[in-house]
Amino acid sequence: MTASGQLGSRWIVAIVAIVLVIGLGWLIWGRDRTTPAGPGPASAAPSDAGAVSGKGSDTTAARFEDEPAAHALFDQMIEAMRKADSLSYVGHYRWEAKGVVLGDCTYQAWLKKPNYFRVEARSARGKRGGILIGDGNDLWIYWLQERPRFGSEETDEAYERTARNVYMTKPAGPGMHSIGHEVGLLGAGMSVPIIDLSTFHGYTDSLLAYLDGVKDLGTEKVGDEECDKIEVSIMQGQRVWTLWLSRSDHLPRKLKQIVRVSSDVAAYEEWSSVTLNADIPDAMFAWKPPEDWTEYQMPGSEERLLKPGTKAPDFELASADGKPIKLSAYRGQVVWLYIWRAG
Repeated sequence: MTASGQLGSRWIVAIVAIVLVIGLGWLIWGRDRTTPAGPGPASAAPSDAGAVSGKGSDTTAARFEDEPAAHALFDQMIEAMRKADSLSYVGHYRWEAKGVVLGDCTYQAWLKKPNYFRVEARSARGKRGGILIGDGNDLWIYWLQERPRFGSEETDEAYERTARNVYMTKPAGPGMHSIGHEVGLLGAGMSVPIIDLSTFHGYTDSLLAYLDGVKDLGTEKVGDEECDKIEVSIMQGQRVWTLWLSRSDHLPRKLKQIVRVSSDVAAYEEWSSVTLNADIPDAMFAWKPPEDWTEYQMPGSEERLLKPGTKAPDFELASADGKPIKLSAYRGQVVWLYIWRAG
C-alpha cells in the first residue's frame, strides 16, 4: 500500500507536506497520503448530533483553561484502553459539513494484545464495506464486494479492471501502524475515528501533542450507562472533542468532534456492546489473499511527485479562514505548506 488518507468530491485531504526552497530554483519534496471515505446516506445520526454551520466557528469561543480533574478522566480513558488484553465494540459513525452528510455507517472493531486488530464497516443502507485485519506483522485490507473508488480522476474502465478480488497490504509491526489512518479505505461512509483505535496497542495520536485543555461538563446517561462528560480542546479550540466516558470502565459511549476551519466539519460516534478482556480467537486476525486475487496499488502517489530541482507549478488554495493563497505571491521566499488532518 503506497498511500492512505481521504480524497475525492466528498473526501477530505488527509496529509500533504511540501517544502519549497526558492533561490537556486523551486525545489520540492513531499508525500501524498490519501484515504477515501465514500459518501453515505443521510439517515438518522447518533443523538446530540445537531446541525453544523456552513461557516467556520470562532475558535476563541472554544478555548478554555485545563481542569486537572477533567484531564485525569481523559488520561483514565487512555489507560483503560492500553491496559486491556482485548477490546471489542460496535460503533455508529457519522460525519458532515455544511449540512451535507459525508458518511454514515456502522463498524465493528476487535482489538487484542499484543498487536492484533480487525475492523469491518457497513453503510447505513446495509452495503458491506471492506475488512481491515492486522495479523501481528502485516496489515491487510480487502473487500468482499467491490472496492471504493479512490479519487475522482479514476476512469470507469480503470475502476472496473481492479474493483474486485483485490487487496492492499503493508507492514504493521508493533508501534508501526495507526488504525485510524487506514479505516477510511474501507468505504461504506467510514472516515477517521475520533479516538484512534491503535491507542489500544500503545499508539499516541499526533494530535495529543497539541491538547491544551480538558474541562468537566458534569455527568449524563447514555442508555443505561452513567457517564462523565468532558470536553477536550486541541490547538486552542481548532479541534474539540466531547466525550461521554462510562463510569463502569472509563471507555467512551458517545463521542463528538468539531473541526473549526472555513466550514466546520463534525463527526459523531456512539459505542455499544463494549466488551473488555473477552477471549477473542486468533483466527479473527488471520487472512491471506486467495490465489486468484491481486494486490491493488493506490493510483498516482509517487508518479505525481516532482523531482528535486523541478520548478513548482503555480497554484491557489484556500486558507483556514477561506481567503485565497497563491504560491507565486511568495516568489523569492522560503515557503512551507503543510495541510494536515486537523482541517
